[in-house]
Amino acid sequence: MKDLIISCSDKYTWTQLKCWVNSINASGFAGDKVLIVMNCDAETAARVRDAGFELVCLTKDGDGNCTHTSDIAVVVERFALYHQFLSSKQYRYVITTDVKDVVFQRNPSEYLERYLGDKNLIFSSESLCYKDESWGNANLASTFCGYVYEHMKQKEIFNAGVLAGRSHAIRDLSLLLFSGAMDRRIHNSDQAYLNLLISMSPFQETSLFVRSEDGWAAQLGTTADPSKIESFRPVLLEPSPKFENGQVVTSQGLPFTIVHQYDRVPEWKATLEARFGS
Repeated sequence: MKDLIISCSDKYTWTQLKCWVNSINASGFAGDKVLIVMNCDAETAARVRDAGFELVCLTKDGDGNCTHTSDIAVVVERFALYHQFLSSKQYRYVITTDVKDVVFQRNPSEYLERYLGDKNLIFSSESLCYKDESWGNANLASTFCGYVYEHMKQKEIFNAGVLAGRSHAIRDLSLLLFSGAMDRRIHNSDQAYLNLLISMSPFQETSLFVRSEDGWAAQLGTTADPSKIESFRPVLLEPSPKFENGQVVTSQGLPFTIVHQYDRVPEWKATLEARFGS
């Protein structure tokens, strides 16, 4: 059974998509590759298809441009689209990521084969607790008030921009996230709602929770952003990633499979875009 990488984008051009696309192709990933697009021009859509990806266009105008109008934030609506796509497909593992700020350095199937074991889902840490990360803490407080916020603020943050696991588990998690996050007080409550869900049973028993040092996904917005790292360093739960020989690696030199928010570190961004942006 094949694996799948699936993501969703809105208003991105080929310039913003090409590093994600090219890095997947360079990683050795052999499964299906799908990009759901809400709004994009016909030329960008053609280039994504030419790179070997299935492009799902929700609607088209007379010029072949993909168009979509919605009052729901893309970070929330994407999960309904994932659920819809996966409800009619059969895969082994499914990987879903943000697009504009993500590159793959290694084949994600190989990591999941080696480490997922009997678990259904894998979640990657941002290496901070909510109370120690100002954006996340404010997002949590805006999503949940009172008791739920107080319950969650001491907990470690896991990222919603990189998710993976068995196909049926990603399918069902996607519907849970869409149904729960869309009714919250703010438009981008996906990560806060995810963290509430996975802090409880059965996710605690059936999921693999990995930190940065495990080499699955680097969350550079909290672990390496030069504008923030000095204030975060005293409360980081583990060492920061490094950059060696053109790759983002753990403190022990293990290359990450997925690098998220690489655009937060200008020097690393320049090298990675030179590598994957041609």
